[in-house]
Amino acid sequence: MQNSETDTNLATSISRWRTARKIILGSIILAGSMATSAALLQRYAGTNCKAQQQRVAERGYTYSGIGAVIQQRGEFVVVRDVLPGAPADGVLREGMHLVSVDGMYPVSVEDWAAALRGPSGTSVTIEVATRCSGHKFVTLERQLIRVHK
Repeated sequence: MQNSETDTNLATSISRWRTARKIILGSIILAGSMATSAALLQRYAGTNCKAQQQRVAERGYTYSGIGAVIQQRGEFVVVRDVLPGAPADGVLREGMHLVSVDGMYPVSVEDWAAALRGPSGTSVTIEVATRCSGHKFVTLERQLIRVHK
């Protein structure tokens, strides 16, 4: 009788194990389906502000400033490029180090960008440094700048 009771216990354990395995596999499949659905919903129905801003920047934008593209190089902020027809065109050149703006000494590129931009028609005085000609002050009038790509 012990054999038959052991066989019954073994059969019950195997049956329980199979049931548990089916439940776990079903849960994994269900979780995968839900994750896939959520990802698709986010991709197609959600708003990704950063991607939307990137698309706007790729098409172009408008701002009021001097038309100089700046970047951080080590501890300095320098002119990377000047937009044709902008107030900085013919005045600032690539590689010039920006020292001060209206008597202030911005630290980051973001601070420089904020200081160089302003209402159209207002002026801004910038101290720049070059290797050959040293320091000089230039005053530019901000204009509406349209950047198209």
